[in-house]
Formats: sequence, structure tokens, C-alpha cells
Amino acid sequence: MPQFVPSTRAEHVLRIGRIIGGEETPDAMVRRVTDALAEQEAVFSDRRAGAQFAEAFEAALVAKEIVMSTPVMTNAGRYPDRPLTACTVPTVDFDPIRSRQLKEEIIRLHEQGMGTGFNLDETDDPVATLRFLNDVAVESADGGREDRPVGNMAILSVRHPNIYEFITAKADASSDGTDWKFNISVDLDRGFMEAMERGQVIELRDGRRADARQLFDTLCSAAAACADPGVVFLDRMNARNPLPGMGAYTTTAPCAEVGLIAGETCQFGYLNIRKFVSTNNLGQAAIDTPKLADATRLLTRALDNSLEISQRTLAGPRARHVLVQKRKIGIGLCGLADALSVAGLPYDSEAARSLMANVLSFINFTSKEESVRLAEQRGPFGAMRTSLIGNRHREMPGHIERLYGQLTSGTVPAAAWRQLSRHVAATGMLRHVSTIALPPTGRSALVIDASTGIEPHFDTFSANEEVLVALERIVRNECRESIYADPSTHSQAGRDILASASEISPAGHIAMAAALQQYTDEAISKTINLPIGSTADDVRDVYCAGYKANMSGVTVYVDGSRDAQPKELQHVTAQGEL
Repeated sequence: MPQFVPSTRAEHVLRIGRIIGGEETPDAMVRRVTDALAEQEAVFSDRRAGAQFAEAFEAALVAKEIVMSTPVMTNAGRYPDRPLTACTVPTVDFDPIRSRQLKEEIIRLHEQGMGTGFNLDETDDPVATLRFLNDVAVESADGGREDRPVGNMAILSVRHPNIYEFITAKADASSDGTDWKFNISVDLDRGFMEAMERGQVIELRDGRRADARQLFDTLCSAAAACADPGVVFLDRMNARNPLPGMGAYTTTAPCAEVGLIAGETCQFGYLNIRKFVSTNNLGQAAIDTPKLADATRLLTRALDNSLEISQRTLAGPRARHVLVQKRKIGIGLCGLADALSVAGLPYDSEAARSLMANVLSFINFTSKEESVRLAEQRGPFGAMRTSLIGNRHREMPGHIERLYGQLTSGTVPAAAWRQLSRHVAATGMLRHVSTIALPPTGRSALVIDASTGIEPHFDTFSANEEVLVALERIVRNECRESIYADPSTHSQAGRDILASASEISPAGHIAMAAALQQYTDEAISKTINLPIGSTADDVRDVYCAGYKANMSGVTVYVDGSRDAQPKELQHVTAQGEL
């Protein structure tokens, strides 16, 4: 078996992020994770099946076709008492009497590698609660026992009496000295958005009235200043919630890619799309669907195996109960920008959006077919047996048909979605309540030198060497110029292919997210990059466009709005119209 060989940068990510142990090699990490998941495979079948799984899974990891989330890479086969989950909602409430218990639970979750999500609607003073939670997160991070830097999310309804104070809680983040470990988002319901668009007032929960447009403008000003708060539309996320009988989503993962109820967790793994997209003899982008199908089935099975480990190691009966009842997994993407680059497609183009929608449609459908097979072999998720009411998969039309039964992609016809949904509703055979979510895949993608999530290249020359070689060939062949030439000399076609995150219009960012949202069970983590000097009006345009595009949430980042940003965005001033 070939060895897993990361680049120098990737190995640095593995070591500085403590994803691998001090004396552990990257290849040993791959074998450790493989062995841990293969052991679960053998439990459901036999040693031979476990060995076959191990061989195929290790090959996919070595080939960088699949990469697991950092909790899986960090914990699997290394810490027998740690789950492999990326995020959760603590089960201890905000009662001041129980603040010490809540603090202990948060620190324990962080030390196990899990980020946390909170809804602050029931608190009298959400800003004070936010600062308490942030202090706990800072203390935990400074304690030296966290192997991975974890994220946190706090959400507040736009109708909370203290909404203005919450909106501006981080506006002075660059100057007040606070070490923020929390993202914050405001939950905007449909009624608020309609009132804002019409210039009407809304009623807050204490009976006071607020000008919706003025409130929204305040939110946009804060986001322009510090990238927070983002906006989330929980009513939309709950419309896609397949199991409302167990409770409505009240918050999200730290990057808003999944909705969560108290105690809920999710397992993540990612497909490197670059490995499944190429160009055919005519120079057209093509999807290797047989290879992609194999990888999708393999990853679905691997994530199911990781759930078994988490089921044993999650602390507290509530978390274990929710996991068993739902068995939620999240197959995500990375390498999307790389795939488009080697295919010669501008990120902001209809051809790129169509290609990626076809890819995700196929992954989604294939993962659910595999989930049916796993249910037949291992049993369905718990609520399939116990919750006929409030389980949309058992309704007619079923949940899958409601979401996808009217959609026809280039890879999956609408009739196939309907047939699958009706089979699930009739038989109750589905292993996972949902299978697709699109997290940011930050460090996981870096481990295999892939572009992150569904984002475009942060800047053209941050792409890996293979992608740069492909771009140079494409631009020379099609535009008769080098990617290393003065950008001002590039043709429009060359500029479109080479456009980086800050050079793509907000409309282009949103259009890609909207194209993929339609084939996503949960939600999408996507940042809309705005150039230095962007204003509250620019943020307003982005948030409104995201809402109209049926997104579940939107986050913006204005270049330079934080003192510490991961890289300097390319400073550009021209942005397309929304």
C-alpha cells in the first residue's frame, strides 16, 4: 500500500494542530484512523469485510480523495474516551445556579475536540451570557488541553428585547482587547424580513416595537465593522428538519452548516472534488461518476462507523440518545475551486455552478442509497422505529421527495429521488436522518492541499502546484498569456478563470452557494468576501441577496475589518452588481 505523503505545509498543519501525536507520522495517523473505523466495520459483518473496508478506505485517504474532519483524525484510535464528533449543543441550561456545571461541561466538550452552539433567546441578558461563555472558551483554550482550536456559535432571535446590544457586542472587537472565541448570528424570521423590506415595525418579545429597517441597518453596520453578526434563517433550516418530532433546531454548528437541538452532534467527512473532475478529449469538464460513487459509499460507511465510536464515548444520556435516534452525518466537499481551475471554468459562471450542482446531486443521492443499504444490514436510525409522527421520512410524500423530488440534475432525475423517497417511507429503511452538509473544511482541506469547502481560491497563487500547472496550461492555450503575467494585461477570459475570492462579485459567491443549497440536506458554511472599504450598504445587499436566493444563512467578511485575519485579501475595489 502506498504511503500518505503530505506536503511540508500540510504536515505543519498536522503537527501544529496536534492532529498527530508528537512521534506519530502522517502515514501512521492514516493507518490509526483506518484501523479504528475498520474495527467497527468488522463488528457488523466479519473480519474479512473489515479488512476489505480498511484496504479501500486507506487507499482513498492516501490518494487524498477523502479526508476526515479533524476530530476524527485527532481522536480515532488515539483517545479511547473521546467521541469523533465536531460540534454539539451542551445540555446544561443557563440557570445561574448551574453556571459552574455548564462551565465544566463546555470545557470537557472543548477538550474532547467539539465546538459548541448556543441559543440565547431564554436569557434575560444575552450579552452578559455571551461574555460568560466566551470567558469559559478562552479559559479552556488557554488551559493547554485542547488538541484542536474549536469554534463556538451564539444565536439570538431578532425579536429579543436586547437585540440591539447583542448586535453590537463584537463591534469593537479590534480595539476592546477581548479575545473572542465565539461567532454570533441573528435569527431573522420571514415576518421580520418582510417588515424590513416594507419599512414596517416589528414587535419585540417584551411588547416594545422596533423599526425593522433601522434594526437591520444596525446589524449590517456591525457586520461591516467586525464580520459579526452573521444572519441565520432558522425557520428555513427547520423546514428542512427531517425529524421535527424530536425538537426544532434552535442553534447551529459554529460555522452554521448544520442545525442542532440540545445534545445533538454530527460526524463530518469530506470528498476532494478535484479527484473526481477532469476534462475529456473535447476539453470539457467531466465527472468520473463510478469513482465518485465508490468514494461516496465508502465515506458514508466510514461515517457510520465513526458514529459507533461516538455513541460509546459521548458523555451524558441526552447526547447518546439523540445520536441513536438520528444518526446524523455530514458529507461535505473540498477541492471545489481546484476542480474548477483544472477544468478551466471560472468560479462565477453558469457552467461551474451547473457542474458542481451535478456533483453534489450525485453525492447526495448515492449517500442515501448507501444509507438504505446500511439500514438493511445494521438497522435504521432509532426514530424510524419509534417516531412515526414528526418523522418526515415516514410521511407521504417523504422528506427526500419534498426536498429533491422536483429537481432534475445532469446526474440524477427527479423520478429517481421520488422512487427513493417512497421506498424509505414504505420500508423505514434509512440509516441516517440526513447525510449532506457543507462545512468550511478549513484544516482538513489543508491536510491534503485542497481548496477549502466550496470557496474560491483565497488568492490564485495559494492553489497547490498541480492546480497552478493546470491554470498555466489553460490560460496559455485559451488566452495566449501566462498566469504570472501582469494581471492588467490579462484578457477578460483570463481574469475570469484566475479570479480569487475578493475579485468575485458577491452575486457570484451567492449564486454558487444557492446552486449547492438545493442539494444540501442541512446548510452551507460560506463567507462572502468584500473588499476593503465596503460599507453597511454593501453588507445589506449581500444579506438581502442571500435571503432571496433561499440560503439558510449568510456570513460576510470585509477585508481589514479585523486586526488578525488569516491572510491579506487582495485589495480590489470593483465588485459586480447584485
